[in-house]
Amino acid sequence: MLRLTSILGVCVLAVGLAALNAAREPGGVKLDWTLVGTPPRKVLAEPLARATIIRTITASGKIESVDEAEIASQIIGRVIAVNFKEGDPVKKGDVLVEIDPTDAQAKLDSTTARISRLSAAIDQADSELKKARRDAELSSKLAGRGFSTPTELADSFTLLAKAEAALAMSRNELSESEAMRRATLEEVRRTTIRAPIDGVVSNLEVDVGEIVIAGTTNLPGSVLMKVCDLDRMRVRADVDETDVPLVRRGQVAHVFLQADQLHPLAGRIDRVSPQGKVKKDEVVGFETLIDLDVPGSTGTGSESDRPPLRPGMSVTVEIEVRQSDAALSVPAQAVVHRRRKELPDTPLIREWAERSARPPGEKVRDAEQRYLKVVYVLEAGVARARPIETGLSDERRVEVLAGLREDDRVVVGPFHALDEMKDGDAVLPVASPADLEKEG
Repeated sequence: MLRLTSILGVCVLAVGLAALNAAREPGGVKLDWTLVGTPPRKVLAEPLARATIIRTITASGKIESVDEAEIASQIIGRVIAVNFKEGDPVKKGDVLVEIDPTDAQAKLDSTTARISRLSAAIDQADSELKKARRDAELSSKLAGRGFSTPTELADSFTLLAKAEAALAMSRNELSESEAMRRATLEEVRRTTIRAPIDGVVSNLEVDVGEIVIAGTTNLPGSVLMKVCDLDRMRVRADVDETDVPLVRRGQVAHVFLQADQLHPLAGRIDRVSPQGKVKKDEVVGFETLIDLDVPGSTGTGSESDRPPLRPGMSVTVEIEVRQSDAALSVPAQAVVHRRRKELPDTPLIREWAERSARPPGEKVRDAEQRYLKVVYVLEAGVARARPIETGLSDERRVEVLAGLREDDRVVVGPFHALDEMKDGDAVLPVASPADLEKEG
């Protein structure tokens, strides 16, 4: 009985000392109740490497032609001919649509006739003016000799003034009619609509016999078709307001077509809109124009090399906004996030936890829930959690700014091992993924 009491007293004392030590230094005591040790976990490990890391942002967009013309009528009339079908190539100056010129030609003929009549009226007025001048001169001579009364002299000068006014009036009417003739002649010319640029006909919206109207301030006119130059294409992308501060003119972009996600087209930022537009859900986007380097469009390749680009195609754009050359880096899958409370309470961990941004007034319990970026480094057969400071990252690698040495070896896989790994776990590095399946 005394022996049993002594054993119980020793156990209580050991438990009390362990509890007191744990209260004084959390994490200082770790009791292992397992009877059989866990075998080392097979992992893949790699040293740090120097690599070029490029940060990209993603945006959606549409393909459009750099040179694109909407063909509309400038007069009201009935279409009598449509000379091209949708998809037909056209050259600058080709006649696309013809509108019935009857009314416009009638106005031109009427104006021309009026000009002829006014020209004859001017000749007549000029003759009458010459006669009035002769009569005035004669009346002046007769009045000087006393053979003409003052009234007759005054009447002669009045007739002279009326003849001069009539001539001036006829000349002004002639100028007005000539201006009207130029306007009606332009109206006749507008009955023949020509292609303003080289390109391909698209969005054909008119047929023979339809009545087209000209646009006004409050009423849009009839758009007959579009002519698009498919040799010069670009992308109009919508960049999110959180990413647009990083976008600059001249940056490299990669354009992925929905029909071909494996072969991106090369592009370069041309300009970014200075003002954003509100989209759905109150999200603001900034229109960004990206010039495409299309093979076969400017003599840089054969016609067969040109991708099947069409205006209106949906694309995804990746823009290279930052680049770090020869950056010390680790594979992206090696960087994991752990809560502060899940990491050992070592001076290194405490230093990194204090270095991370901490909101004013944050409680200790909340601080324990914050995450740190860590990698697991091989040290004497075990994995040690090492907090790191990261820089740029891409799909494959993450730049390491602080926290690791270049000769460290970090655990990079497999994923399930990294997901479950804790500081101090025994690990066995293997040479290749195939070795993970072999029995140790």
